[in-house]
Amino acid sequence: MTVSFKTFGCRLNRAETVRFEQAFAEAGVATVPFGESSDIVVIHTCAVTQTAESECLRLARSLRRKNPGVFLVLSGCAAESAKPETLASLGMDLIVHRNGRDKLAATVLDRLAERGSVDLPETAAPPNGTKLHRALLKVQDGCSCFCTYCIVPHTRGVPRSRPFEACLEEAGRLLAEGFREIVVVGCNLAFYEDGGRTLPDLLRALTGLSGNGRIRLSSLEPGKCEREVVSLMAQEPRLCNFLHLPLQSGSDPVLKRMGRGYSVAELRRVLDTICEQVPMLGLGADFITGFPGETEAMFNETKQLIESYPFSNLHVFPYSERPGTPAAAFDGKVPPETRKRRAHELIELREQKKATFAKRHLGRTVDVLVERIQDGSASGWTEDYLECRFETTPPPRQGELVKAVPYAVDGTALLAKGV
Repeated sequence: MTVSFKTFGCRLNRAETVRFEQAFAEAGVATVPFGESSDIVVIHTCAVTQTAESECLRLARSLRRKNPGVFLVLSGCAAESAKPETLASLGMDLIVHRNGRDKLAATVLDRLAERGSVDLPETAAPPNGTKLHRALLKVQDGCSCFCTYCIVPHTRGVPRSRPFEACLEEAGRLLAEGFREIVVVGCNLAFYEDGGRTLPDLLRALTGLSGNGRIRLSSLEPGKCEREVVSLMAQEPRLCNFLHLPLQSGSDPVLKRMGRGYSVAELRRVLDTICEQVPMLGLGADFITGFPGETEAMFNETKQLIESYPFSNLHVFPYSERPGTPAAAFDGKVPPETRKRRAHELIELREQKKATFAKRHLGRTVDVLVERIQDGSASGWTEDYLECRFETTPPPRQGELVKAVPYAVDGTALLAKGV
């Protein structure tokens, strides 16, 4: 028996899919790439925007029409946000809500057993597919911020943290298996707390594990623990010097309407502090353009904020109405073409900022996780999340952490020589 997965959305979704795959493998069900023939298909959905949800549901309908005999499973945020009548119309064999995700594989196999459809091998099947060298470690789920544009608190529920020791145990196993980078993921990592131990405590413990590998942090909401996290980055070489903050806007009126809970002045104090603590910090951020009520002057305030700091990457999103959120009913709607034009301006600024950041690495030694080798050249990602292409003799192996010295920049990628 085989299973395939189609995963939409964030790193948290991808981390959950890995756990689904592991649970199926332990039960003797092999994973095959999505698109190949399989007995079970799991669609792990995203609902951060209406467009994302609609894409997931279209795929579900299409798969049902084309594969009437396949056992189809729908999980993820769209299983929470879509209307019950919409979910019922999809023809899924199983819809898994958030409280059932930990037992998804077992539930699927129970349903198949009820049908008399289970024919499992006697031994567990090894995970299928290409060996990866970066692992996702889910440590937290849920959010209680209720920003006015966001559906996630409704689809993911209240904040819940994974036990501290369980996080360390899995991370230690991943390092022992040969993973050379562990990415710590969650719905809102700033809320991590277990027995009085917070995210900085967890990161400090992770960097103390034995093994040859580095720890990377995914997106972190500002306003709670980012100063302490960056202070740890300055002290601990195994913690990647990369921080991604969902800032969303550089205008106080827009931030207030978004329900973000901080001011631009507070953001600037945070950014000043963290850039001083780690001068070569890879600094990423999310920004939404064209939020209801955003004027051209307010948008320019966002541009000024971006121009003031050494951002190395930006994720830019034109605002999209999400039914079920307060902002969908706000007045002051910005025309879609204006939202897109403002997003395009920030994307152009992103490329300029990223190229400037890349040039700061010339002549400096960087650590690269090798992920591809082709025609004698290797490529991978630095700790501060820049693509790096280089040649070295002897050639490195995939999955190695190696040192290289950049001598040029190609767009926003580093060209380097191995050390």
